[in-house]
Amino acid sequence: MAEKKASFFLAKEDAEFEPNSVMGDQDGIYFTFMSDMAKIAEVVPAPLEPAFPLVSGYIVNIKKPGFSEAYREAMLGVYVNYKGTIGMYPVAFVLSGEGKEMATFPGRERFGLPKKMCERTDCIRIERSGDVVRGIAERKGVRLLDVSLKLGKYNNPGTGPIYSDPEPGKKTGGPSFYFRPVTEPDENGIGRFAYVDLYSNMAEYTYRAWEPGEVTVRLQSSKDDAWGHFPVFENMGGAYCENDLEMKELFLLEKLDPDEVVPKLLTARYDRCTLKGE
Repeated sequence: MAEKKASFFLAKEDAEFEPNSVMGDQDGIYFTFMSDMAKIAEVVPAPLEPAFPLVSGYIVNIKKPGFSEAYREAMLGVYVNYKGTIGMYPVAFVLSGEGKEMATFPGRERFGLPKKMCERTDCIRIERSGDVVRGIAERKGVRLLDVSLKLGKYNNPGTGPIYSDPEPGKKTGGPSFYFRPVTEPDENGIGRFAYVDLYSNMAEYTYRAWEPGEVTVRLQSSKDDAWGHFPVFENMGGAYCENDLEMKELFLLEKLDPDEVVPKLLTARYDRCTLKGE
Protein backbone atom coordinates (compact mmCIF):
# COMPACT_ATOMS: atom_id res chain seq x y z
CA MET A 1 0.00 0.00 0.00
CA ALA A 2 1.34 3.43 -0.94
CA GLU A 3 2.32 5.74 1.90
CA LYS A 4 -0.23 8.46 2.56
CA LYS A 5 1.30 11.88 1.90
CA ALA A 6 0.73 15.06 3.87
CA SER A 7 -1.81 17.62 2.68
CA PHE A 8 -2.41 21.27 3.53
CA PHE A 9 -6.15 20.66 3.77
CA LEU A 10 -8.50 18.03 5.17
CA ALA A 11 -12.05 16.97 4.54
CA LYS A 12 -14.40 18.74 6.93
CA GLU A 13 -15.20 15.53 8.81
CA ASP A 14 -11.49 14.89 9.39
CA ALA A 15 -10.57 18.40 10.56
CA GLU A 16 -10.44 17.73 14.30
CA PHE A 17 -7.99 16.35 16.82
CA GLU A 18 -7.80 12.60 17.23
CA PRO A 19 -9.94 11.98 20.34
CA ASN A 20 -7.72 9.10 21.50
CA SER A 21 -5.87 10.63 24.47
CA VAL A 22 -4.26 7.38 25.60
CA MET A 23 -0.69 7.01 26.83
CA GLY A 24 -0.48 3.30 26.16
CA ASP A 25 2.11 0.77 27.26
CA GLN A 26 4.04 3.05 29.56
CA ASP A 27 6.52 2.05 32.22
CA GLY A 28 8.72 3.87 34.70
CA ILE A 29 9.01 5.34 38.18
CA TYR A 30 6.29 7.05 40.20
CA PHE A 31 7.31 8.92 43.36
CA THR A 32 5.98 11.09 46.18
CA PHE A 33 7.74 13.22 48.77
CA MET A 34 6.77 15.55 51.60
CA SER A 35 7.57 19.19 50.87
CA ASP A 36 6.98 22.75 52.09
CA MET A 37 3.32 23.85 52.03
CA ALA A 38 4.37 27.49 51.60
CA LYS A 39 6.47 26.60 48.54
CA ILE A 40 3.57 24.66 47.07
CA ALA A 41 1.22 27.61 47.68
CA GLU A 42 3.56 29.88 45.73
CA VAL A 43 2.94 27.95 42.49
CA VAL A 44 -0.80 27.26 42.80
CA PRO A 45 -3.00 29.95 41.19
CA ALA A 46 -6.45 30.77 42.56
CA PRO A 47 -9.14 29.51 42.55
CA LEU A 48 -7.19 26.30 43.22
CA GLU A 49 -5.94 25.89 46.78
CA PRO A 50 -3.08 23.71 48.04
CA ALA A 51 -4.45 20.55 49.64
CA PHE A 52 -1.48 18.65 51.12
CA PRO A 53 2.26 19.24 51.66
CA LEU A 54 3.01 16.54 49.08
CA VAL A 55 4.63 16.55 45.65
CA SER A 56 4.18 13.60 43.31
CA GLY A 57 5.70 12.89 39.94
CA TYR A 58 6.85 10.32 37.46
CA ILE A 59 9.43 9.57 34.82
CA VAL A 60 8.15 7.15 32.17
CA ASN A 61 8.60 5.62 28.74
CA ILE A 62 5.36 5.95 26.75
CA LYS A 63 5.71 3.36 24.01
CA LYS A 64 2.24 3.39 22.42
CA PRO A 65 0.61 6.82 22.70
CA GLY A 66 -2.56 7.30 20.68
CA PHE A 67 -1.51 10.70 19.29
CA SER A 68 2.24 10.60 18.55
CA GLU A 69 5.27 8.42 18.13
CA ALA A 70 6.81 6.98 21.30
CA TYR A 71 8.29 9.47 23.75
CA ARG A 72 9.58 9.83 27.32
CA GLU A 73 8.21 12.22 29.91
CA ALA A 74 8.96 13.49 33.41
CA MET A 75 6.40 15.39 35.52
CA LEU A 76 6.06 17.15 38.88
CA GLY A 77 2.63 17.85 40.35
CA VAL A 78 0.95 18.96 43.56
CA TYR A 79 -2.43 18.21 45.16
CA VAL A 80 -5.07 20.93 45.10
CA ASN A 81 -8.62 21.63 46.20
CA TYR A 82 -11.18 23.11 43.81
CA LYS A 83 -14.50 23.81 45.52
CA GLY A 84 -14.26 20.67 47.62
CA THR A 85 -12.77 18.38 44.95
CA ILE A 86 -9.20 17.17 45.50
CA GLY A 87 -7.09 16.58 42.39
CA MET A 88 -3.67 16.79 40.80
CA TYR A 89 -2.25 20.05 39.45
CA PRO A 90 0.73 19.32 37.16
CA VAL A 91 3.37 22.00 37.65
CA ALA A 92 6.01 21.07 35.06
CA PHE A 93 6.80 18.53 32.33
CA VAL A 94 9.90 17.68 30.31
CA LEU A 95 9.69 15.47 27.20
CA SER A 96 12.16 13.72 24.93
CA GLY A 97 12.14 11.11 22.16
CA GLU A 98 10.76 10.78 18.66
CA GLY A 99 7.18 11.73 19.57
CA LYS A 100 8.00 14.66 21.85
CA GLU A 101 6.71 17.38 19.49
CA MET A 102 3.26 15.90 18.93
CA ALA A 103 3.01 15.10 22.63
CA THR A 104 4.06 18.64 23.64
CA PHE A 105 2.10 20.91 21.30
CA PRO A 106 -1.39 19.32 21.47
CA GLY A 107 -0.88 18.89 25.22
CA ARG A 108 -0.26 22.62 25.57
CA GLU A 109 -2.91 23.73 23.05
CA ARG A 110 -5.76 21.42 24.09
CA PHE A 111 -5.20 20.85 27.81
CA GLY A 112 -2.96 23.79 28.76
CA LEU A 113 -0.31 21.39 30.07
CA PRO A 114 3.00 23.13 30.98
CA LYS A 115 5.20 21.01 28.70
CA LYS A 116 8.74 21.68 27.50
CA MET A 117 10.98 19.59 25.27
CA CYS A 118 14.60 18.72 25.96
CA GLU A 119 17.15 19.04 23.22
CA ARG A 120 18.46 15.45 23.15
CA THR A 121 16.82 12.06 22.79
CA ASP A 122 18.75 10.70 25.78
CA CYS A 123 18.05 13.55 28.21
CA ILE A 124 15.37 11.39 29.85
CA ARG A 125 16.61 7.94 30.86
CA ILE A 126 15.26 5.05 32.91
CA GLU A 127 17.53 2.15 33.84
CA ARG A 128 16.78 -0.97 35.88
CA SER A 129 19.34 -3.28 37.45
CA GLY A 130 17.76 -6.02 39.54
CA ASP A 131 15.70 -4.40 42.27
CA VAL A 132 17.05 -0.88 41.69
CA VAL A 133 15.52 1.52 39.15
CA ARG A 134 16.88 4.97 38.38
CA GLY A 135 15.37 7.79 36.34
CA ILE A 136 17.08 10.97 35.15
CA ALA A 137 15.62 14.02 33.38
CA GLU A 138 17.92 16.74 32.05
CA ARG A 139 17.38 19.90 30.04
CA LYS A 140 20.05 22.23 28.67
CA GLY A 141 22.76 20.42 30.57
CA VAL A 142 21.08 20.61 33.98
CA ARG A 143 19.87 17.48 35.79
CA LEU A 144 16.42 18.60 36.91
CA LEU A 145 15.31 15.23 38.31
CA ASP A 146 17.33 12.28 39.58
CA VAL A 147 15.20 9.62 41.30
CA SER A 148 16.26 6.21 42.56
CA LEU A 149 13.90 3.41 43.55
CA LYS A 150 14.83 0.38 45.68
CA LEU A 151 12.06 -2.15 45.15
CA GLY A 152 10.49 -3.84 48.15
CA LYS A 153 8.44 -1.45 50.28
CA TYR A 154 7.53 2.23 50.55
CA ASN A 155 9.69 4.58 52.64
CA ASN A 156 6.54 5.43 54.60
CA PRO A 157 3.98 2.62 55.06
CA GLY A 158 1.11 5.10 54.65
CA THR A 159 2.02 5.86 51.02
CA GLY A 160 -0.23 3.28 49.34
CA PRO A 161 -3.52 5.22 49.64
CA ILE A 162 -1.92 8.24 47.91
CA TYR A 163 -1.92 6.11 44.76
CA SER A 164 -5.24 4.34 45.55
CA ASP A 165 -3.32 1.12 46.28
CA PRO A 166 -2.67 -0.01 42.68
CA GLU A 167 -2.15 -3.63 41.69
CA PRO A 168 -2.06 -5.57 38.39
CA GLY A 169 -5.45 -5.56 36.69
CA LYS A 170 -6.81 -2.71 38.78
CA LYS A 171 -8.10 0.60 37.44
CA THR A 172 -7.70 3.81 39.42
CA GLY A 173 -8.36 7.41 38.56
CA GLY A 174 -8.90 10.92 39.76
CA PRO A 175 -9.39 14.51 38.65
CA SER A 176 -6.67 16.82 37.38
CA PHE A 177 -6.73 20.59 36.82
CA TYR A 178 -5.02 22.66 34.12
CA PHE A 179 -4.69 26.32 33.17
CA ARG A 180 -4.58 27.37 29.51
CA PRO A 181 -3.51 31.02 28.97
CA VAL A 182 -4.91 32.55 25.76
CA THR A 183 -3.31 35.50 23.92
CA GLU A 184 -5.04 38.00 21.62
CA PRO A 185 -3.78 41.22 20.02
CA ASP A 186 -4.96 44.47 21.63
CA GLU A 187 -6.07 47.63 19.77
CA ASN A 188 -2.42 48.47 19.09
CA GLY A 189 -1.63 45.09 17.61
CA ILE A 190 0.32 43.96 20.68
CA GLY A 191 -0.21 40.43 21.90
CA ARG A 192 -1.71 40.31 25.39
CA PHE A 193 -3.06 37.57 27.62
CA ALA A 194 -6.82 37.94 27.19
CA TYR A 195 -8.03 35.28 29.62
CA VAL A 196 -7.09 31.94 31.16
CA ASP A 197 -9.21 28.82 30.88
CA LEU A 198 -9.35 26.53 33.91
CA TYR A 199 -9.96 22.94 32.81
CA SER A 200 -10.51 19.63 34.55
CA ASN A 201 -10.61 16.02 33.46
CA MET A 202 -10.37 12.51 34.84
CA ALA A 203 -7.21 10.46 34.37
CA GLU A 204 -7.74 6.68 34.42
CA TYR A 205 -4.89 4.21 34.94
CA THR A 206 -5.08 0.53 34.04
CA TYR A 207 -2.22 -1.32 35.75
CA ARG A 208 -0.19 -4.30 34.56
CA ALA A 209 2.50 -3.97 37.23
CA TRP A 210 3.02 -1.96 40.44
CA GLU A 211 6.18 -2.75 42.41
CA PRO A 212 6.47 -0.53 45.52
CA GLY A 213 9.83 0.75 46.64
CA GLU A 214 11.84 3.24 48.64
CA VAL A 215 12.56 6.38 46.63
CA THR A 216 15.30 8.97 46.85
CA VAL A 217 14.36 12.14 44.97
CA ARG A 218 16.87 14.82 43.99
CA LEU A 219 15.72 18.02 42.26
CA GLN A 220 17.64 20.94 40.80
CA SER A 221 16.73 24.21 39.09
CA SER A 222 18.26 25.91 36.09
CA LYS A 223 17.71 29.45 34.84
CA ASP A 224 14.76 28.19 32.77
CA ASP A 225 13.32 25.30 34.77
CA ALA A 226 12.47 25.65 38.47
CA TRP A 227 12.24 21.97 39.43
CA GLY A 228 14.33 22.59 42.54
CA HIS A 229 11.63 24.93 43.89
CA PHE A 230 10.26 22.12 46.07
CA PRO A 231 12.45 21.00 48.99
CA VAL A 232 12.40 17.27 49.72
CA PHE A 233 11.56 17.00 53.43
CA GLU A 234 10.74 13.28 53.46
CA ASN A 235 10.71 10.67 50.71
CA MET A 236 7.34 8.93 51.07
CA GLY A 237 7.74 6.15 48.51
CA GLY A 238 6.98 5.18 44.96
CA ALA A 239 6.87 2.28 42.56
CA TYR A 240 8.02 0.84 39.28
CA CYS A 241 4.84 0.76 37.22
CA GLU A 242 3.53 -0.55 33.90
CA ASN A 243 0.17 0.86 32.82
CA ASP A 244 -2.06 2.46 30.24
CA LEU A 245 -3.23 5.99 31.01
CA GLU A 246 -6.31 7.52 29.42
CA MET A 247 -7.18 11.22 29.66
CA LYS A 248 -10.97 11.35 29.79
CA GLU A 249 -13.28 14.17 28.69
CA LEU A 250 -12.04 17.73 29.21
CA PHE A 251 -14.31 20.28 30.90
CA LEU A 252 -14.10 24.08 31.07
CA LEU A 253 -14.63 25.16 34.68
CA GLU A 254 -13.99 28.92 34.57
CA LYS A 255 -12.53 31.76 32.51
CA LEU A 256 -10.12 33.69 34.71
CA ASP A 257 -8.51 37.14 34.84
CA PRO A 258 -5.00 36.75 33.39
CA ASP A 259 -3.53 39.42 35.66
CA GLU A 260 -4.18 37.18 38.65
CA VAL A 261 -3.16 33.85 37.15
CA VAL A 262 -0.55 34.28 34.40
CA PRO A 263 2.41 35.28 36.63
CA LYS A 264 2.34 31.76 38.12
CA LEU A 265 2.14 30.03 34.73
CA LEU A 266 4.76 31.45 32.39
CA THR A 267 8.13 30.04 33.45
CA ALA A 268 6.81 26.46 33.31
CA ARG A 269 5.84 27.08 29.67
CA TYR A 270 8.48 29.49 28.35
CA ASP A 271 12.21 29.96 28.80
CA ARG A 272 13.47 33.20 30.28
CA CYS A 273 14.68 34.54 26.93
CA THR A 274 11.05 34.92 25.76
CA LEU A 275 9.85 36.92 28.77
CA LYS A 276 9.91 40.68 29.29
CA GLY A 277 12.70 41.88 31.55
CA GLU A 278 14.58 38.59 31.33
